[in-house]
Amino acid sequence: MINQHEHGTKRQKILITINAVIGNIKKDTNLGQKYDEMCRKAASACETIKISRLESERVRMRKTSDKGTDVALPLPQGTHLKHGHVLLVAENKMLIVEIEPENVAMLEIKSNLHGDDIIKLPVTVGHTIGNLHRPIKVEENKIYFPIQANSEIDMFRKLLGSSNEHIQITNTKIVFEPDEAMNIHEH
Repeated sequence: MINQHEHGTKRQKILITINAVIGNIKKDTNLGQKYDEMCRKAASACETIKISRLESERVRMRKTSDKGTDVALPLPQGTHLKHGHVLLVAENKMLIVEIEPENVAMLEIKSNLHGDDIIKLPVTVGHTIGNLHRPIKVEENKIYFPIQANSEIDMFRKLLGSSNEHIQITNTKIVFEPDEAMNIHEH
């Protein structure tokens, strides 16, 4: 449901209230095509609201889009905004959520595992990351988790000790969306 309210004294600015997510341009082919079509016709029709990953878990917030639209988001409890979520589709406007990139550690498992290391390495890595209550994303032979500072890479290398011969840890900046089953609270 969308409500538009005019407020202000000098300039009449419109506040759009959005109570639900419509879908996702990355997962819904029709919405993705509609978004591409609208952006081709008029770039001004496609607006984004940038939020951090931590903000994506909030159910109440107020944001301004990149085109200046004022948006209130009183969403249902348990809603987690994702990169590409569609908040509004109108004849001349489509409003999309954009999660801001953040610093993450990328732990890549090398192909030199053998014997006991096949069991020891995943247990050691899981125990180390789990003790720090970090959400993770797993893709192929890589594990991603958020970090606050690049110095944490050295801390993880120290914590993983002898396992370092089987892994490579680097830092990168990506749109981090944890795997659903592995999205835990952070400390």
